[in-house]
Amino acid sequence: MVNTFKSNVFWIIFASLVISFSLTVFSNWVLLGCIWFAVFFIFRLSNLEKNLSVSEHKLYIVTAFVFPIIETSLTWMIQKNIIPYSWFWLNRLEHFCSAVGVSIILLPMYINIWHSLKWWQNLVFILGLVCLIGNFNEFFEFFLRVCCQPISDSKFALYYSDTIYDMGVNLIGAFVGFLIIKLNVRAL
Repeated sequence: MVNTFKSNVFWIIFASLVISFSLTVFSNWVLLGCIWFAVFFIFRLSNLEKNLSVSEHKLYIVTAFVFPIIETSLTWMIQKNIIPYSWFWLNRLEHFCSAVGVSIILLPMYINIWHSLKWWQNLVFILGLVCLIGNFNEFFEFFLRVCCQPISDSKFALYYSDTIYDMGVNLIGAFVGFLIIKLNVRAL
């Protein structure tokens, strides 16, 4: 199985399947899934993955594989209303998992920075990076809702509070992502 994860053909097929299935539920995850796999392939083809130790690389590869499955499943359950009245909690879980996933998938990009900073500086760095990306995603999601659907004042209020909740959950997910990275990254 480990050799399978080294194959670019596997990752191309996996990315194609995830993105194709995501098209059936049409949400912003289609675009974010494309970005997720683009970042993965950029890091792979530019050899940034090679900067990771064995344990860091395992964490990175497992995240690159598992997160899209979790995200696609959660998005599908939300869009298809699989569990009635669960949108609020599933959406929070989706943002939590996204924040954890983003903090880990970008590890090849900032691993050298990580090693040069103290633990609390790494915490601030991860929180800032993930919250910046998460906030951009939230504004994009909010913009899609407002522009693509007729909106009443009551729906606007619902979307506004959802955006604030999601930003808070992004912060918690970034903190958990920091802890996971801290436990798996070797000290220099």
